[in-house]
Amino acid sequence: MTTLDELRSAIDKTDQQIVALLAQRFIYTEAVGEYKAEHLLTAQDPNRETLQFRKIAEISEQYGLKPDYALDIYRKIMDIVISRHQELHYK
Repeated sequence: MTTLDELRSAIDKTDQQIVALLAQRFIYTEAVGEYKAEHLLTAQDPNRETLQFRKIAEISEQYGLKPDYALDIYRKIMDIVISRHQELHYK
């Protein structure tokens, strides 16, 4: 049987991986923001967001995660990215 400490250790390891992947994702979104600012593109792309949310929902289902959980998390991530892209536009 797994102990509470073992479960928490597994959560900590997973959190470390999630943060590493988020850091990598934000490197890419920063580059996108710089590109958008340089080419005078809008900070937010509703069509791209719609496609991304559909993909996230599908991926969530594949992994047995309630899509609403992932969509809530990704909405927050995208809001942060959009805010950063707006900052880059007015830099």
